Amino acid sequence: MALVALASAKGSPGVTTASLVFGALWPRQVLLAECDPAGSDVAIRMTGQGGAPLNSDRGLVSLAAASRKGLGDEVILAHSQQLDGGLDVLLGVRSPEQVGGMGGLWHPLGISFNQMQHGDVLADCGRIGASSPQLPVIQSARLVVLVCTATGSSVAHLRERLSTLVHHVDAQLGVVVVADPKQRDGVKQVWTVLDAMSLPVRHRWHLAYDPAGAAFFDGRGHGRLDKTQLIRSASAITAEMAALVAAPPPQDFDMANAAFPPPPGDYR
Repeated sequence: MALVALASAKGSPGVTTASLVFGALWPRQVLLAECDPAGSDVAIRMTGQGGAPLNSDRGLVSLAAASRKGLGDEVILAHSQQLDGGLDVLLGVRSPEQVGGMGGLWHPLGISFNQMQHGDVLADCGRIGASSPQLPVIQSARLVVLVCTATGSSVAHLRERLSTLVHHVDAQLGVVVVADPKQRDGVKQVWTVLDAMSLPVRHRWHLAYDPAGAAFFDGRGHGRLDKTQLIRSASAITAEMAALVAAPPPQDFDMANAAFPPPPGDYR
């Protein structure tokens, strides 16, 4: 299966909400992993099966202790929990201070996420920078998606972060702009900025800024979630993301093998 990493360049443009929404709509088995060193939001905002509180001691920190004997699907899933509604989640740290005790978990964790047989993994990586401890998780992803708003400051930080990120990741790059559905001109301006940079950001999406819809992912929703602008806009985005990572990764072109292919029957 495949790892999809979602992150922001600055502030809180809605990475956790977007991750929860995409996870809820994902067409295959998926695990939402909180890899934000700033601390877990899901444990505060969401509940477990039947409305029971989530166990904040079970997640990334407990996995770090267990990982000394190796990582794999069974080990990772043993430290995950299920939200009310059925989404599997690996809770993040309770506070930034816990990150220091996690040692060298990030690199093997990213590799394990991208190789899970259980299903895909959506990693909420929070805000990222050149020295972010969770950067190895992002580098292991098949698809890296930066979330921003259509404000000038958010776009400026997006531009700066993308300029650095392209030198550190080999993944497909995407951008999700969280903006009012009527703010199409603002979203187009973001695409204009990306075009001017000539960066390989092939995948671009507009996720509706919808407080009524987002409230469902903060324990405050009322009415029908499927009728909200958030879900209607997220459905198409989720389907496209899932299709992108479902396809096998492109193979490096072997010039020597192309020029001198092995003879028939030789499967070296």
